[in-house]
Amino acid sequence: MEEDTEFTKLPVDEQCVHKSWKARVHGYEEAAKLFRQIPDEKAPEWNKYLGIMKKFAADSNAAAQEKGLEALLAYVENAGPAGRTVGEVMSNIVSKCLGAPKAKTKELAQQVALMYIEIEKQDAVMDELIKGFEQKNPKVVAACINTASMALNEFSHKVITVKPLIKEFPKLLDHRDKIVRDEGKALIVETYRWVGDGIKPQLSHLKPVQVTELEAEFEKVSGEKAVAKRYLRSQQQRQQAAAAADEVDGEDAAEEEEEAAPPIDPLDLIDPVDILSKLPKDFYEKLEAKKWQERKEAMDELDKLLQNPKLEAGDYGELVRALKKIINKDSNVMIVALAGKCLAALANGLKKKFQTYASACVSSVLEKFKEKKQNVVTAMRDAIDAVSQNLTLEAMLEDITEAIEKNKNPSVKAETMSFLARYFTKCTPQMLDKKMLKAYVPLMLKCLNDPDAGVRESAAEALGTAMKLVSEKAIMPFIGDIENIKLQKIKECCDKAVITAKVGKRPAAAAAPKPKEAPKAAAPPARKPASAPAKKAPASKAVRPAAKKAAAPKEVANTEREMADEEVEAAAAELIEPPTLLTELVDANWKTRLAAAEQYLQLVACKEKADLPAQVLVRTLARKPGLKDGNFQVMKVKLDVVKTIAESSKFSRTCANFCLQDVAEKLGDAKVGTAAADALTAMAETLKLDYVAVEVLTLAFNQKSPKVQQEAMGWLSNALKDFGFAIQPKPVLDNIRKALASTNVAVRTSAISLLGTLYLYMGDPLRRVMESEKPAIVQQINAEFDKLEGQRPPTPSKGMTVSTGEDNSESVEDDGSNEQDRFQELLPRADISDQLTETLIAQLSDTNWKMRDEALQKISAVVTANAHLTANLGELPSALAKRITDSNKIICQTTLGLCRQLADRLGNHTKQHVRTLAPAMFQALGDSKTQIRALAVECIKAWAEQSGLKEFYEGEMIADALKTGNPFLKAELFQWMAESLTNAKRIPKEELIACVPHLLACVEDRNADVRKNAQDAILPMMIHTGYEPMVRQTQKLSAVSKTAVTTMLEKARANLPAKPAPAATKSSAKASGPGKKTAPPPVAAPTKVNTNTITKSKSIPKPGASRSKKEEEQDLSPLLQVNNLKTQRMADEQKLRVLKWNFTLPRDEFVDQLKEQMATAAVNKSLTDKMFHADFKFHLKAIESLSDFLSVNPQATVSNLDLILKWLTLRFFDTNPSVLLKGLEYLLTVFAMLAEDGYNMPEIEAASFIPYLILKSGDPKDSVRNSVKNIMQQITLIYPCSRLFSYVMEGLKSKNSRQRTECLEELGLLIDNYGISVSQPTPAAALKEIAKQISDRDNSVRTAALNCIVMAWHQEGERVFNMIGQISEKDRSLLLERIKRASKTRPVIKTAEEAASRPTKAVRPNAVAQEVAERYSEPEDAPVPTYRPNPPQQRQRPISAAFRLDYDLLGEMENGPSVKAPQLLKMDMEDITTDVRLPKLEATKHVSTSPSSAVTATIELHIGRLCNHKLERSIEACREVDTMMRREASGKSLVTLTDQLLVAVNNQLQVLQKATTDTHDLQIMSVNYTLLIAILRSIFSSQQMATRASQTVIRDVMSSLLLMLVEQKLERFNTEDQIVRLTNSLVVRIIENADHTRLVTAQVRMLHDCISNQNTPPKFTELVMKSLWKVMRVIEQWQEQLDFRAVLREVNHFLEDFPSHTWKDRKDLTPLKTIKTLVHSMVQLKGAALLTFLSKEDTCYELTKIVNKYVSSSEAKPARDVQQQQQQLASPHRLTKSTHHQLAAIFKKIGSKDQTNEGLEQLYDFRRANPDADITPFLEKASQFFQEYIEKGLKGIELERSRQSSTAASSLSSPQDGEAELGSYLRQGAGDAVPSADKANYYKEKLKALQQKAGLAGQNEQSTDNRAGDSNRNQSELLDNLPRSVLTESNVSPPRQTDAASLELIKQRLERLKR
Repeated sequence: MEEDTEFTKLPVDEQCVHKSWKARVHGYEEAAKLFRQIPDEKAPEWNKYLGIMKKFAADSNAAAQEKGLEALLAYVENAGPAGRTVGEVMSNIVSKCLGAPKAKTKELAQQVALMYIEIEKQDAVMDELIKGFEQKNPKVVAACINTASMALNEFSHKVITVKPLIKEFPKLLDHRDKIVRDEGKALIVETYRWVGDGIKPQLSHLKPVQVTELEAEFEKVSGEKAVAKRYLRSQQQRQQAAAAADEVDGEDAAEEEEEAAPPIDPLDLIDPVDILSKLPKDFYEKLEAKKWQERKEAMDELDKLLQNPKLEAGDYGELVRALKKIINKDSNVMIVALAGKCLAALANGLKKKFQTYASACVSSVLEKFKEKKQNVVTAMRDAIDAVSQNLTLEAMLEDITEAIEKNKNPSVKAETMSFLARYFTKCTPQMLDKKMLKAYVPLMLKCLNDPDAGVRESAAEALGTAMKLVSEKAIMPFIGDIENIKLQKIKECCDKAVITAKVGKRPAAAAAPKPKEAPKAAAPPARKPASAPAKKAPASKAVRPAAKKAAAPKEVANTEREMADEEVEAAAAELIEPPTLLTELVDANWKTRLAAAEQYLQLVACKEKADLPAQVLVRTLARKPGLKDGNFQVMKVKLDVVKTIAESSKFSRTCANFCLQDVAEKLGDAKVGTAAADALTAMAETLKLDYVAVEVLTLAFNQKSPKVQQEAMGWLSNALKDFGFAIQPKPVLDNIRKALASTNVAVRTSAISLLGTLYLYMGDPLRRVMESEKPAIVQQINAEFDKLEGQRPPTPSKGMTVSTGEDNSESVEDDGSNEQDRFQELLPRADISDQLTETLIAQLSDTNWKMRDEALQKISAVVTANAHLTANLGELPSALAKRITDSNKIICQTTLGLCRQLADRLGNHTKQHVRTLAPAMFQALGDSKTQIRALAVECIKAWAEQSGLKEFYEGEMIADALKTGNPFLKAELFQWMAESLTNAKRIPKEELIACVPHLLACVEDRNADVRKNAQDAILPMMIHTGYEPMVRQTQKLSAVSKTAVTTMLEKARANLPAKPAPAATKSSAKASGPGKKTAPPPVAAPTKVNTNTITKSKSIPKPGASRSKKEEEQDLSPLLQVNNLKTQRMADEQKLRVLKWNFTLPRDEFVDQLKEQMATAAVNKSLTDKMFHADFKFHLKAIESLSDFLSVNPQATVSNLDLILKWLTLRFFDTNPSVLLKGLEYLLTVFAMLAEDGYNMPEIEAASFIPYLILKSGDPKDSVRNSVKNIMQQITLIYPCSRLFSYVMEGLKSKNSRQRTECLEELGLLIDNYGISVSQPTPAAALKEIAKQISDRDNSVRTAALNCIVMAWHQEGERVFNMIGQISEKDRSLLLERIKRASKTRPVIKTAEEAASRPTKAVRPNAVAQEVAERYSEPEDAPVPTYRPNPPQQRQRPISAAFRLDYDLLGEMENGPSVKAPQLLKMDMEDITTDVRLPKLEATKHVSTSPSSAVTATIELHIGRLCNHKLERSIEACREVDTMMRREASGKSLVTLTDQLLVAVNNQLQVLQKATTDTHDLQIMSVNYTLLIAILRSIFSSQQMATRASQTVIRDVMSSLLLMLVEQKLERFNTEDQIVRLTNSLVVRIIENADHTRLVTAQVRMLHDCISNQNTPPKFTELVMKSLWKVMRVIEQWQEQLDFRAVLREVNHFLEDFPSHTWKDRKDLTPLKTIKTLVHSMVQLKGAALLTFLSKEDTCYELTKIVNKYVSSSEAKPARDVQQQQQQLASPHRLTKSTHHQLAAIFKKIGSKDQTNEGLEQLYDFRRANPDADITPFLEKASQFFQEYIEKGLKGIELERSRQSSTAASSLSSPQDGEAELGSYLRQGAGDAVPSADKANYYKEKLKALQQKAGLAGQNEQSTDNRAGDSNRNQSELLDNLPRSVLTESNVSPPRQTDAASLELIKQRLERLKR
């Protein structure tokens, strides 16, 4: 027996590998117990078992194996390093366990596999399971399939990738074992549940029988909704951190996501097909065959291949040319139609990759529209639509022009116009700009006048669609005067047109008023003294967005409606005083006119901009003689008036049309010319120089006065120097050419001078533009240019307000391309396509080389004869490409020379032909002749210079060329790449990465030239691709080559140049100055760079002379020191003394700066060496050291947090995943500690870390992304959410779809948790950016964007659509569908059990605004006193002696007079029954000098702390918020955060709702609840704040309050009655002061949710209905403010979901009757017009029927009833004067708090004495609730006198509130029904219970009035804790009458309280 138990003495890990199976069983059992007891998942004990876990699953003994699997499951579930064991363990599970005979063993094995998936090792698990499909044992195969199906069922397709499973389906269905086949079928069905119909194309190759069976199974599950049952650990952490309301919402959102849009796109499951390799070898020969059957056979084979929806990229040039040839020349219409179909399929399959071939196909397709066969025309329509997807209007202009002007076939014209109409529907207004309108409108007008009716119809359709796209106002100037019937036809087509593209004009117009709001936001800081630079930041920050947004609407505001003459006269008569001024302006006496003009000028100058109607003033001034006044003095004053109007009003182009011509004519007047020029300059500054300059020059050259022409050009020359080059040069140059042809010398001289000014901006291209002028003129022009050579244009001084920093940066960035393109357009170009005949092109392919050479000479002569050519070269580029690689070297040489010549002639038009000629040029680099190679290099350089390098790297042309292996080609190509890439910009990274494998393979080539040039190209290539992608490619090399190549890459990496900061960042940094907040760095997908090597040579310090290296390494000081250096570091960075932590890639200077800062901060030397070591293992050690040190001295970590965060951002750019994961794990721990301690992250600290953290949200590893999500959740606890929102918004600019998805999900969480007000810069701007993501091509991004907007919709409702502006119809339909599903699944009403089962929303704990305190520190003699409860004791931390607490100072602070405790006043005991007003807290006034942004930040921090599980912190935050609400400055800021504040309060109410006495003190809970109610009362007492509360927030708040009453959660409080009265009073106040429309819609929605949720308590539904009844009583008074459309929409939604016929089986019909009563109330107000508020499509039949019924019944009301009512209204007698005074005195007493009862008694007596007296005028002045209070009081007096009893009248609110009735029935609905006979006994028993709780049992049991005393005592105790806002207007009403004993008792208690 001893031997049997001897093994128990061994360690557990040794028992688990013991040779005895009994020992192993015992070891497994002990291990399982141990695994469940270890609290820390990172404990070192786990590592002891890592090596033996695989044996747990492979035990040979069945019993031991079962126990081993149990222990294994416990290990995987609890151990942190369990993920490392997944490979070996899963292999054993598949082979040993899943096929085991024991069912429990199999079940445990599956649970282990699922647990591995839960800890996010799903890929490894699925790989092993898929390998198990190949097992020979069918039981194992079936079990693997079953496990895979179970995993998919449990975790969803988002976790389990289904694509590898789909590839295994055919094998599983064809397996020989029936069980395997059945399991395989079940797996397919399970996959279908998640993927949907997207799986069906993958099953098409199965057997028909199998497909039929599967279809039948699919039908069975088609209606099911797949929902995940288990979640990954990261998902579980998010759910635990989410709020109780959001967890259910999140699940619903996930369900909606599955239901609304399949997460997997069917095309994602399809691999692209390479059809080029599958084409028959004789395919092209058959296409050239003479028999049409052979040609059709070849086309049929191609058609079959093109059935694949996705095509792999390749060289399709030859295939496209073949199809194009068939379309052009084939005589068989069937083959032509088939070719068109294939061309369309090819364009759709290649999508954007077809762009290279698209432009060459347009002309052929348009030409073929002449065919009469309908099948051909249909095929050509599909082809042109598919081809045009990748083309712009400009690219198609020449082909369309040729089809309209040169083709006489009406079918071609009609179809071309129809194509344009279809294309316009897919355009944006920016695509059809003025340039394109100017080109296309004449073509359409020409077709509009065509004799053929079909052409006219198509042209009208095209013009109508264009009008719909750009607006009638924009297109009418180009249409001009046409017949009215044609114009009506165009407008008719415009109405029918539907634009499917996203239109950006309407949102811009909607955003127009926003710039007015910016100065208001910036005004408070602007009025403060500018002594501190930091205080200017908020102002600049507020102004810049306004300026930016103002740029877009300004174009729209440049035109306005032309007023009629009568309107102008009426407006002028109103505006201009005295009226005689109008007649004096046109008086015949010039002196009278002069005086009137001066008075007019003074009138205009004194008016504000908003009050100046510019059109009225200008047209009044222009009345005859107007601006053609003969007296120069009068004229000069009038011109000054025009200038003033242009500068000081909203001057539009319409205004300019009335005065511009007259002002321009006065330029030639010597006396008033200067004033005219000033007026034109003012107009140019308002309307843009481009518009005014063109108009002035056009007007000047339309008349014959040379003086005006001369002065107009002189004015423009000066204006260009003032405004900069802000014009379109082409129209200006056209007028200059007219001036150069003038006979007047002065005009020509002025034109040359203007050309000189233009030369300063345009440079040498202007010389080429003017080469066509006469030689003498050209000589003078060149002489003028030579004078200005080397000069720079002056800095613009005007017109700068229109542009913003971003615009400037963009213009600078695009200067190299857009400016050159604009200048190239000025050059006159010749079209030589007519000279390139088919015969000449065919001659280039002649077998005789002399004929080919002759053809080249002819083409060269044509090219030489024209200096500039258009891009229309026909088939020439394809023919030249073949000749570049001709076997005859003479032909090659000639062709390359011709291509070199073409590059100069084509200019930037070479872009269209690079794809055709570049591959042939690259092949020429491999020629054996040196001369040929040199010509090829020269030709490539010339083409690259004209078109840009980007065109050469598209389509992997260079990678394809390098595949040939020719050493000459590789040597020359690498040399050219090394030279060109060094200074290149914006090269496609993906295309360069395709060249990297060839480059790395050649760095060790045996050819010396290839080797050398390849090595030289490494650094230029790395500049664009980054280090990481190149290192990744070394994995494909051999071990020997890999080492050598890696060394070269490391060497090149050290020489990487530092990238300059973007221009926008520099300008913003300069503009911000010291103390200003800089914009966050651009958040985009980073190029991973291993920063280890950057610091490799500097990380290990050299040993000193007096200290050995070993001594240096032994640094025994603490890792981090506690100091205040962080403040200094922030100040240095803010004042630009050091580099801002802002980069795209980390550079040496940033790393060196960080090392210096760490050395200054006395960071441990050994730690620093590890942190900057080249080996990642040392980084891991550094992180481990920091983690251990965190628990020892957390204060030191906080002091150096900025340094730690910056170092970790460097690690984000490393390639090692272990360092990254370890660093993120450490960050999560740090932020959790900071949140617990109430830390507030400063702005500079956040700006140096958060943008780089967001970068990692796009990491491909799920574990990294999940860690980033968790960290972001923690950051919201220590950093304002609104600022975090801005950083996350920047992340949407990334090209990484994962990053965009994660950012959108985070934005949705922020909006859901903190309300729509968290959106920055404004909710509308943020939602517009988010809405753009709906059209993203990535499905996950689209889904996340939809979910995010749905979150906003839940809070704002239909307003969301106004915020997001115009979106495409497709996007809108997706959004509407998602919202529709969300509105049905999102619950609002929750029972207590449901609320308690959810985790509370993550909220911000207590955090002191350190950043605000540091930036805006106040004098020491102005402290901010706040009354705070004693904080809970926290753990003691070791603090060095230098930082110990000064207890004496703390004692002085504690005893200081900063806060005075409240004192009770001595009161007259006779008035004890009246309300007691307690004194206010007296505190030192707080004088704030902080700017508005600091106040807002502080408010956000306190709002975030309102909701907290630690109720003491919540109470503290409540007091802070209450104090801020009573301050004027912070109160205004709180108005904008109303929703955010209400959401926080509501969340804390939910926390209190599920709080228990086991975890919280009952008194603290009571205080917290009362303070929250007080805040809500303050909010809804303020008209500004109450009306800003959104519908969703009102609904949530009212639901929480009513639910508290229904579930009787308030009975546990000692002050239950008082809290109940406060709650009831609050509900009444919400009904009275909230926005009426939002309130009613919220109540209807609440009632809807009550009916839809079967778990809703009946009493809750009753309370909701009663509150709605209350609203219906006063709805007549609200009709002016009520939006009936919104209310009807909610009612319609209710009746749609619950029509009348569905209520037959319901017991209670009251809800339906309530809704019908609401409709009846609205019918009484609006009548039959009520139905016009909703369209017929939106109105359900039920609502229509109800409204019509009520309308008919109201119309049938007898007339006598109406007369009787009128008589009754008129019957009251008129009051006498004495009676009126008597009533006034009575109502004055009622309004007085002390004399209310006396006033009511007198009013009752008055009504008894004067029954006919009308007191309605007095009641109308009071609120509805106060009227009801008076009526109820009068009834009470009547009842009291009739019964002659002294019962106390209970009321829910004080007289001044008048809120009794609703509070009464709210409480009645909330409490249990008490029989009237037993009420006295019931309240006595309840009083006794309360007295026992309060320790007062047995003292006052003789009288039932003791309850009043207890209530008063509880009230007094509770009021001590209330904020002043509650104390000043308490709603607690004491009993009205008491006996002497009760009064004595109350007096005694008050004395005790005073003592």
